[in-house]
Amino acid sequence: MKLIVKARWRRRLGPVQISGELGLPASTVHAVLVRCRINRLSHIDRITGEPIRRYEHNAPGAMIHVDVTKFGNIPDGGGWRFVGKQQGDKKRAAAPDKPRSATRDPLMGLAFVHTVIDDDSRIA
Repeated sequence: MKLIVKARWRRRLGPVQISGELGLPASTVHAVLVRCRINRLSHIDRITGEPIRRYEHNAPGAMIHVDVTKFGNIPDGGGWRFVGKQQGDKKRAAAPDKPRSATRDPLMGLAFVHTVIDDDSRIA
């Protein structure tokens, strides 16, 4: 295994070339490279041989990723996908505490989920 990884890092060889040199099947060499997460040459920097990182921040909080996902609220007792179209329409129409639209349909509203991931520590 060490010889396979060494050949990959030092000379940037593919699984077929490494298997020819070491006398191992190409499928075995590929399996080892996948296990070590170095199976794609495009993921390795050509000059230094290090894995490519698109950006790097050395302090927690230096860069964060924010994602906002919008969901439609589900009526009490389940929505139409769970209970069926007819029963779902009845449950939706029987929502007494919801404001009504111009056509008297209840406005169920929306819910938002905010996700923040720190770039340095990858903690959500």
